[in-house]
Amino acid sequence: MTMFDYVIEEAQLNDAREILLIINTANREAFRSIIPEEHFREPLLSLDEFLERTKRMTFYVCRSKSRIVSVAAIELRSGKTGRVQHVYVLPDYQRRGVGTALVTHLERRAREIGLHTMEVVTDERAEWAVRFYKKLGYSLASKIENPWGFNLLLKKQLYVKRDI
Repeated sequence: MTMFDYVIEEAQLNDAREILLIINTANREAFRSIIPEEHFREPLLSLDEFLERTKRMTFYVCRSKSRIVSVAAIELRSGKTGRVQHVYVLPDYQRRGVGTALVTHLERRAREIGLHTMEVVTDERAEWAVRFYKKLGYSLASKIENPWGFNLLLKKQLYVKRDI
């Protein structure tokens, strides 16, 4: 499959159950071995929690033949900063450019609404995620202690067109 076989669009309310399935499945497969059992939460999000997050985040989905295969959200932070949230790709679609296309789409939307910086937080032991974001131009801004180690806050400056 090529990226031309995919469509990225803003999520709709009727996508909620499919989005939750992707978030909860991909989170379990990716983080169960990293986060200690006493701190691992499954499911990561309930339907009510997801609906609450849609009030402060805009979710986007990537579809392949009308099936959602990836999800990500953008949350407005203070000032001109946005945060990439809930980037999950179904295992069968990983390493095919889907995640890169989705995060790139979020960054484009962020520029369109006037954001200058994007940030993301991930567990430092999620080496694949750290590599992924660094490849996309994010760099380490700080470490945030959590009960089992550290999360990393990664940031990227967006280049916003300026009128001359």
